Amino acid sequence: MKTSVKLQKEDEECYWNEEFLVPAQVPIMGGRLVLKVYDEDTISDELVGSIFLNVKDIIGPKNGKFFWKNIYGAPLGTSGPHHRKMNESPELGSLWKGRILMQVCAEKC
Repeated sequence: MKTSVKLQKEDEECYWNEEFLVPAQVPIMGGRLVLKVYDEDTISDELVGSIFLNVKDIIGPKNGKFFWKNIYGAPLGTSGPHHRKMNESPELGSLWKGRILMQVCAEKC
């Protein structure tokens, strides 16, 4: 899934306020959802970093509540296979790259 693209002027904050529906069955094989954050531009889409959500938290105590999630990735000015791994795996990322305010709701269907 992908959000709409927001153009940002220098020294200006951006807001998305978008909603996604991610269907999943419980129990699931993995215990987390990984969200990747990209910076879209005219040359290529650059992977900025990623965050993960623990499925047990979504179904349990955080269900319906607002919370902040940090985005982690590789240090700036680096490239190569380790850079990609750090951007794709939040637990490997060593550089804080921002945060997202989220509300996650689990619904039975």
